Amino acid sequence: MLQSNKFADYLETVRQQIRWKRAQTYVLEEIENHLADQKDAFQRDGLDEETAAIRAIAEMGDPVMVGEQLDRTHRPQPDWPLLAMTALLIILGLSIQFIIGTDINDGMERFYRQVTWAGLAVIVFLAAYFLDFTIIGKYSLIIYGLLMAIALGDYWLSGGGISGYNTAIYPLLLFPTIFAGLVYRMRNEGYWGLAFCGALAIIPIILISFMHYLTVLFLVGTSCLIILTVAVAKGWFRVRKLYALFMVYFPSGVIYSTMFFTMINQEYVRIRLQAALNPSSDPTGAGYMATLVQKLLSHSQLFGEGLPVGDYGYYPIAKILPEINTNFLLTYLTHRFGWMLLIGILVIFAVFIVRAVLMSKRQKSALGQLVSLAIILTFAIQVLTYIAFNLGFLVFNPVSLPFISYGGRALLINTCLIGFLLSIFRTGSLVSDKVGGAGIKAGRLIQYEDGKIIINLKAAQ
Repeated sequence: MLQSNKFADYLETVRQQIRWKRAQTYVLEEIENHLADQKDAFQRDGLDEETAAIRAIAEMGDPVMVGEQLDRTHRPQPDWPLLAMTALLIILGLSIQFIIGTDINDGMERFYRQVTWAGLAVIVFLAAYFLDFTIIGKYSLIIYGLLMAIALGDYWLSGGGISGYNTAIYPLLLFPTIFAGLVYRMRNEGYWGLAFCGALAIIPIILISFMHYLTVLFLVGTSCLIILTVAVAKGWFRVRKLYALFMVYFPSGVIYSTMFFTMINQEYVRIRLQAALNPSSDPTGAGYMATLVQKLLSHSQLFGEGLPVGDYGYYPIAKILPEINTNFLLTYLTHRFGWMLLIGILVIFAVFIVRAVLMSKRQKSALGQLVSLAIILTFAIQVLTYIAFNLGFLVFNPVSLPFISYGGRALLINTCLIGFLLSIFRTGSLVSDKVGGAGIKAGRLIQYEDGKIIINLKAAQ
């Protein structure tokens, strides 16, 4: 009892020196474990329990000095380059929407609306940035259920069809992140945990297939496959990797093949795919938009406005190309301002994604790695499908160009995701995985050592 009081007094003095409250629990647990280990070592050398406790505290050093040193080393560490690039992309997006607003009908009204959305997005970003990202691991099943309910509610309350999926797709962009939390929860549950994660991934994929939105289906399906592959490859499910990968990829192949052949049997899908692969086969019909995009890009210059396109003469591009503030924003910018502007935007996105990947690999915890990977995949696939669409490959309708294209829902979702991502990079150094993970006991509850029965209370937590 005496040694417990001495340890408690020492830990309380250390705690008072650490200003970041979130770091206190993590740091004190580490110090307490070290004190207990050191005390046990002294007892094995023949010291009594009280003397061993005093010696352990003396070995640790002055609690004020220890606390001050830990306070300096355990502080939130914002990733300033990614924060700066996030702010840059938001400002760049508003600037581009302002320029477009002068070219299209009701453009300025849409610009002011986007400014309002941007203000809300900043609030969402800050909320996600300062939120404890570990809630995704702790409450993943609850969040999963709420997310599916919201997506279904949006779809059915909007009457289904196009209007239904236009609202429901945005909550589903959060699914890969929540799925990462589910994988973390089940990571030590063996084959059954792997199968459970796969079953939970199928539900939103089926929902998306009803919406006929190939881009989101590709985004969610690809992200989930990569997340599961990484978890299996790192041995987090504690299964034979070859068998586990077969469990992941064989049913995925069957499901996607079935969906593909079901869709390809529909005439409009075949026509659209043929037009995307070979627009010149029907330049005035299904391949019209792809042909137009290719013509505009071929007439674009390195700097400045592009050359007139065929029969359109000097007709403004805003009158020729539709949806320049949403789906065809990059095509519009390239023809009006030159390829260098497009290259500059792509460089910013490329640097952002590469930096995020490097930071993700530095995370100490499986949760931090999985969740950051899921967010990066969601962000990167949006960017890549948008670029492909604006280069004339019109198979996947773009969801958004994050932070830049017009649209409030997409802006809110993407700022929420990037806020969470930067929250991981800011505080992830304090998150570590307990041995055993969710659903598995950390070691044996009752152990016998040196003639004593030891009840491991941490194993029962």
